[in-house]
Amino acid sequence: MSGMQALFMNYGQTLSVVDSADFDGTNDYMTRGAGLTGAADSKLGIISFWCRIDAGDGTTRLLQSSATTVGGATQGFRVFANTTNGIEFLGTNAAASSILSITTSTNSVLAGATWRHVLCSFDMSDTAKRHLYLNDVSDLNVATYTNDTIDYTFADWSIGARPDGAVKVDGCFAEFYLAFGQYLDFSIIANRRRFISANGKPVWLGTDGAIPTGTAPLVYQRVADGAAVATFATNLGTGGNFSITGTLTAGSTSPSD
Repeated sequence: MSGMQALFMNYGQTLSVVDSADFDGTNDYMTRGAGLTGAADSKLGIISFWCRIDAGDGTTRLLQSSATTVGGATQGFRVFANTTNGIEFLGTNAAASSILSITTSTNSVLAGATWRHVLCSFDMSDTAKRHLYLNDVSDLNVATYTNDTIDYTFADWSIGARPDGAVKVDGCFAEFYLAFGQYLDFSIIANRRRFISANGKPVWLGTDGAIPTGTAPLVYQRVADGAAVATFATNLGTGGNFSITGTLTAGSTSPSD
């Protein structure tokens, strides 16, 4: 796609035409090089992103991670494609004990180079408040869910690999959104429509990502239609910008296609 960002109404939502950022699985990833500005430990979280996983079926691939040191390998909160081509969300408390482990309930959901929307939310204080949707369909399996506070105050954060550059992903991302300390009930269709339209397309989240909840998320990475792909490193949320290692290229397709 090219040209000015297009916004239009469909099925009652304002859709957003976006481009995507392609991570080559060899050289490319992004790091914050610091903690997320304003991050605080919490029992709440919302994660939303579009991904097209192009290779690496049957291997672990880090979509998003954090580390206890800048450029480090000891991880905290993270999202990854696992060896069964499912998707996992893992969180720890301040003592580095695992308190959150939720996955897709079916395998091979990320196999094949197809665009998928991932939407997750949780409130660790309530077992009724945990949700994982893939392409607007619930697909939740819970391994660990402890009423405790998730550590979000890590020294470094990354997208596309671990902060030390290991476990890279070969694929494309669009509309990467992390709202730690916030919660929405995604069993309510109207709340899902804040991120994905009824016909499975990206929805306009606002210039800073604040539209879904009324508060900007810590992380909101996007490539507007026709914008330079390097703008994917500019955090439109409140947590601070990322830096690119390698050279991102524009994805050959996007979830808006």
